[in-house]
Amino acid sequence: MSPAQASPKLQALLKDFQQIASMSGYLNHAFDPPQLRLFFTLYGRVMVASPEEGLSLTPRLQAWCERLSVDLRESSSSAIMPPQIQVSTPQTLPDGRDYLVATLTFNTKVTDTSYLRVRTAVLAAYQEAVKMREAGFKLEDKVAVAVETERAQVEVISNSGEPDKSSQAATDPNP
Repeated sequence: MSPAQASPKLQALLKDFQQIASMSGYLNHAFDPPQLRLFFTLYGRVMVASPEEGLSLTPRLQAWCERLSVDLRESSSSAIMPPQIQVSTPQTLPDGRDYLVATLTFNTKVTDTSYLRVRTAVLAAYQEAVKMREAGFKLEDKVAVAVETERAQVEVISNSGEPDKSSQAATDPNP
């Protein structure tokens, strides 16, 4: 008797997940009909000016990984198993530039019908890794400032019932 073959839908899902993983990592898999088991590796890389700067950013990269891990679990309704995190020491590229890299490994299984939440969570995680690789923590800092500004404005509005003109003037780049 031959082993059960993966459905065309599972094979198509595998190709989709492989494309997502290629953004910043890779994917191993196993067909276990009616399921597809997925084993992801995601890289979060940050370019740094020196090994010393890399060492100082290590806790921040660890925190970024932990936040990403929580997001993966929550967005997938815990279909993704808790990721394992490993942050390297600063490394030097052959061209002399230094970088810091974190590796997240995680796994899940999907079926023909239960893949959408996992796909959405994995896609968001890999997109975050690409943003980190392209902009480092600079982009994250700008987003944090924008979020804090928005929260302050919402707090002023909720306390008074009306927008506060002074807080708008202070945060509006075009008065």
